[in-house]
Amino acid sequence: MRLVKKLPTWEEVYRNVESLWGAKPDRILVDYATLIPKGKVLDLGIGEGRNGLFFAKLGYEVEGFDISPTAIKRCIERAKDLNLEIKAKVQDLKKIKIPKGKYSLIISAWVLNFFTKSDAVEIVKKIKAGLTKDGFVYIGVFSIADPGYEKSKKNLEPVDENTFYSPARNYFIHYFTKEEFLSFFSEFKIIYFADGTELDLGHGEPHYHGFIEYLGQKC
Repeated sequence: MRLVKKLPTWEEVYRNVESLWGAKPDRILVDYATLIPKGKVLDLGIGEGRNGLFFAKLGYEVEGFDISPTAIKRCIERAKDLNLEIKAKVQDLKKIKIPKGKYSLIISAWVLNFFTKSDAVEIVKKIKAGLTKDGFVYIGVFSIADPGYEKSKKNLEPVDENTFYSPARNYFIHYFTKEEFLSFFSEFKIIYFADGTELDLGHGEPHYHGFIEYLGQKC
């Protein structure tokens, strides 16, 4: 029987560093911020608050969830340091309830990968329902172009199409295709869409990711 080396959970990863993702918001959110109607913003997987705090500075009412207590604690502390108000709570995104028609913008930045495909689909449904009539959604995910996809196919147990279970980290990981992702938002207006491969210098050692990045508007 092969022994599985346990790797840090998300909570342990946050505890082991002073700042995991830094304070800089995702560029697409900065570039298109003027399009977002004033109102409420929801950040799913808010982490230490880099995207949520950006919108709080602009005068939006920001709420956020993350599975890591340490990340939420830092997010709230950063908000206080900046004299900003933000509502951030510890929550498993599989269990969230999103009120219908409440948010001008819902963010899910590089989070949906860490669920089964079926769970990701359910979260997307809640996101779409939670937007105001002309609300926006921003999502970043890893794609099948990610180097980790080939590694996962070799080393991990497949549980669904392009979905694997990692016993070392005790989570699932799903790699999206362009066609699959766009089908989720076929009735939305595309504001920005990109897919490709890029060098990530934002955390840890430099490494490559295959990605899909999307900003869409509910019609």
